[in-house]
Amino acid sequence: MATMAKGNADSATYSFSSAPKAVGARKKYREPGEDTQMYRDLKETGIHWDKRVHRGNTYGMYTQNAIKEALESAQKDETVKPPRRRKAKEKSPFDMPLPEPERIPVDLTPHLIAKEVIIEVSTEEAQTDEFLPEPPPEQYQPQKTGIDVSTQVEDGEITDFDREVEPILDVLVMKTLEQSIMEVEEEHELSQMSDFKGEWYERQTQMMKAWQEQVDEEWVRWEQKEAVMAKKRAEKEREARVLLKIQAIQAAKSHLTQLVPNAVQDLQGLAFPDTRSLAIDRSFLPNLFAKVQQEVASIKTAQQVVNKVCAERVEVQKQSWAVGLEAHKSKNLVLQKKRLEELQIRQGKIRILVDDGSGTPVPVGPIQLSTKDTIEEVQDRVYAWLKKNEPKIAAAWPYGVVMKLSGEPVQVTAQLFEAKAGQISMTAQEPPPPPEPEEDENPEGEGAAEE
Repeated sequence: MATMAKGNADSATYSFSSAPKAVGARKKYREPGEDTQMYRDLKETGIHWDKRVHRGNTYGMYTQNAIKEALESAQKDETVKPPRRRKAKEKSPFDMPLPEPERIPVDLTPHLIAKEVIIEVSTEEAQTDEFLPEPPPEQYQPQKTGIDVSTQVEDGEITDFDREVEPILDVLVMKTLEQSIMEVEEEHELSQMSDFKGEWYERQTQMMKAWQEQVDEEWVRWEQKEAVMAKKRAEKEREARVLLKIQAIQAAKSHLTQLVPNAVQDLQGLAFPDTRSLAIDRSFLPNLFAKVQQEVASIKTAQQVVNKVCAERVEVQKQSWAVGLEAHKSKNLVLQKKRLEELQIRQGKIRILVDDGSGTPVPVGPIQLSTKDTIEEVQDRVYAWLKKNEPKIAAAWPYGVVMKLSGEPVQVTAQLFEAKAGQISMTAQEPPPPPEPEEDENPEGEGAAEE
């Protein structure tokens, strides 16, 4: 490494920290089996992985700075730090993008497909050529005036071909080398694939041969087994036939030994019957069976009668239970109505049942009362309700109504709030008494008239 001595820049000298060494001879290409552990990945051996190679324009300021940074980072022996993951940014409600503009499809078929022009053709025996159209007149060009402007450019003033063609030539050479290396690698890979394919086919052929040999051996074992099984089956059939013959002989012997005694016994029962057994079979047993049938029939009839009586009793009991349940329900309903009516009475709402003259009770109310109202106001309010809702009853009672509690007239409105259900009633008010005649002041006139 070279270092510059301190002092004036004109008289600067260079010295080396290590003695110069000659560059040793090295191979142009690596061998296929050479160790590549120095690289993290095989693709790092390609020229595209090298950070010193830049694609495109290399004359811009930003490109030159990027190349310098790449060279400096390549020279530094530092461990590569893993990239830090950015913390996920919380979404903001104001990040909602604008709606995308509606895309109207445009039919570009007329611009993409050439129009087919149908050429009209006709055949004629003799036809003169049509006159070609006259060429259009040339555009008017005014006559030049003055002196043409020119600039003299000497060699090397604008461009230096040798200097500017160097990066282009460098890129072309590198691209050519990279393509050639890639083709060599592909050919090597194809050769390895073909070798692997040949070895795989050979292994498959050997496996098929081994499998066929195993199948043939299995067939031989199966045929041997079938032959042994057939032989054993034949022996088993012969043993079964012999066993059947022995059993038949034993059965014949046992049957023939008892044949004559059994025949004599059967003939004795048919030709010389026993009178005692005959009487039992013909008279005693039929009478016994008839009595048993009668007894069974009587027991069955008694069971049917008992079942019928039990069923009728159960049905009567069910009906009585149903009637009792209905009566209990109706009683509860009446009690609930009474409680509701008493609750309404406590709240100042009274309801009264009045006979309309035909024996039919008509409900009057509910009518809202208050403890502050007098009994006269209550009676007037009830009579007003009758005029509005029951005009027939109101017409029968022209002089108003009288509120009663358990048959006695009500004196104070508070008594109505303490009444129970059904105690409140009302009757027609009696007509007022006729007016008394006025007395004459002249007693004499009365006496004279009497005379």
